[in-house]
Amino acid sequence: MERSKKFLTLASVLAAFSVIVMHTNEVFWSFSTEHYWITANIIDGVFYFAVPVFFMITGTTLLDYSERYNTAVFLRKRIIKTFIPFVVWSIIGIVYFILTNRIELNQLSLKFIIKSITDCYPINIFWFFQPLFCVYLAISLFAAVNNKKTTYTYVAAVGLVINLFIPFVINVFKIDYSFPISVSVGSGYLFYVVVGWLIANTDIKIIYRIIIYIFSIIGLFIQIIETYGASVKKLSIKKTYKGYNNIPAVLYSIGVFVFIKYFSEIIKNKTIWDIVKFLGKFTFCTYLLQWFIMDYVKTPFSINVYSMWYRLGFPIIVYMTVIVVVGILRVIPVVKRIVP
Repeated sequence: MERSKKFLTLASVLAAFSVIVMHTNEVFWSFSTEHYWITANIIDGVFYFAVPVFFMITGTTLLDYSERYNTAVFLRKRIIKTFIPFVVWSIIGIVYFILTNRIELNQLSLKFIIKSITDCYPINIFWFFQPLFCVYLAISLFAAVNNKKTTYTYVAAVGLVINLFIPFVINVFKIDYSFPISVSVGSGYLFYVVVGWLIANTDIKIIYRIIIYIFSIIGLFIQIIETYGASVKKLSIKKTYKGYNNIPAVLYSIGVFVFIKYFSEIIKNKTIWDIVKFLGKFTFCTYLLQWFIMDYVKTPFSINVYSMWYRLGFPIIVYMTVIVVVGILRVIPVVKRIVP
């Protein structure tokens, strides 16, 4: 694999696995003063980079699509590779709930099916498809920019200050002021899209990398420590320091992405890269199938979801199961289209 492809494949594999860990660590959202929540808070914080890194990868791989094909081809590829699998697996989720007696047949109607798909029901982890589709629609505009590096740097800088830093300070220090300015072009997950492209296409000097890593660690510690302290005080989860579009997550995720880029350069072992390349073929499918595997195991069996074995060990089993299931589905004509 070429240098950039190695870096992005490794980032994709790590992000996919991290998403599974976050979902097996769902007890984080059940606040408690017991020990399990302390470890759950740490695990959630450490693996929180998954979704931001996914969107940074999206920006890196797609913002230059116009160099390979036109917008019509770009949209068609996105429909085939993401939208159709999303719809099909959402419908499969509804059928699965019917078979497991969690949806009654008399509930079914076209309106119910459409609403279930748009509301990500019953597969609630499919929520990320909604911002992803919005990003796809916006990418065509970003890709049309001529001077990408200058424009994206401006968008990232303005988005960081106006959309992220100032609202974060106001929220944390409870300043009685409603900040009226927001730059939509650099808001939400679009911020990660342009930042991802900038990181991938910029040779960052080591001194700047060190600074990025320091802020990344600060972001991680703020998220973990402050979330714990504020939640214990409130006796429920305090989300002031959580959220993918929040300063702690932004600082941490950018540092992780930069680290993966430069760490990949010092890995010379061919076997490691062969494994990464193999796992990279299944990363998107982990987003599609992991919910089914976890639900199928938890529903009939008495799984202790509070145990560290389940929260950190079961993701490996889920990933391996995805590989086996997808490997089988990909040899079946037509069916293989829903496991890209």
